Amino acid sequence: MVDIRVAIIEDHSLTRIGMRSSLNEQEGIQVVGDEATASNGLKLLQSTKPDIAIVDIGLPDRDGIWLVQQFRESLVSETAAQTKVMMLTSFAKEQMVLAAFAAGADSYCVKTIKFELLLEALHITHEGQSWIDPAIARIVLKHTRQGAVAVKPNATQTVTISAIDPEQASILQADPLTNRELQVLELIVQGYSNNEIAQKLYLSLGSVKVYVRGVLNKLCASDRTQAAVLALRAGLLN
Repeated sequence: MVDIRVAIIEDHSLTRIGMRSSLNEQEGIQVVGDEATASNGLKLLQSTKPDIAIVDIGLPDRDGIWLVQQFRESLVSETAAQTKVMMLTSFAKEQMVLAAFAAGADSYCVKTIKFELLLEALHITHEGQSWIDPAIARIVLKHTRQGAVAVKPNATQTVTISAIDPEQASILQADPLTNRELQVLELIVQGYSNNEIAQKLYLSLGSVKVYVRGVLNKLCASDRTQAAVLALRAGLLN
C-alpha cells in the first residue's frame, strides 16, 4: 500500500511538530514536509505535490486561503486537484470560517480537533470525501440564513459561498427535495444523528433512514458530510 503523503502548514511550532510526529507514527502516512508561513508553504506544496495539505488559515504572512488559491492557480488544474486540502480554522473567527468554506477546501476542521478525529478526517478526505466539523457547518448555516453569502477574508479579496456543479444543479431541479427532506437535511447539517433527528421530528428511526437516503441520492452525495457541504454551497437551507 502506498503511503498517504501529507504536508503541514502551521505557524504554531508546538502544534506543527506535534502533528508531524503523531502523523508519522501512523502506519500508511508519511509527512513530506512542514512550514510555518504561507510563502514557504506554497513552495512546499509546489515541490512535493502531497496527497493531503493540512493548512492553518491564520498564517503570519498571508492567510491559508491565499496559499490554497495560489497553489491551485500555479499548476495545471488536474495536477492541483490531486492535492486535497484540509483547512484548520478557529471556531471563534466566524469571518475566517466563512472565507475558508468559500475558498473551496476539501475539508474543514476546528483547531481544537482531537487527533483521532483529525486522523479520521484525513483518511476521509484522501478517499475523495468531504469532512466538515459541525461547529463550522452551524456557522455557515447561520450566515446563509442571514443572506451573508459574501465574506471578506482581507481588504483585497472577496469570496462568495457558491455553488454546486451544474450537473448536480440540474438533477436537483428535476427532482427537488421535499419539505420533509429539507427538514432532515437541515438537522444533518447541524450534526444530528438519525436517532436525534427522529426525536426532533417525531418520526420513526426507519422513516428517518428513508429520508436520509433520499437526500443523499438527490444530492448525489456518498455520505452525510458531503450532503451537508453540498447543501450549504447550493444555498438549499433558508
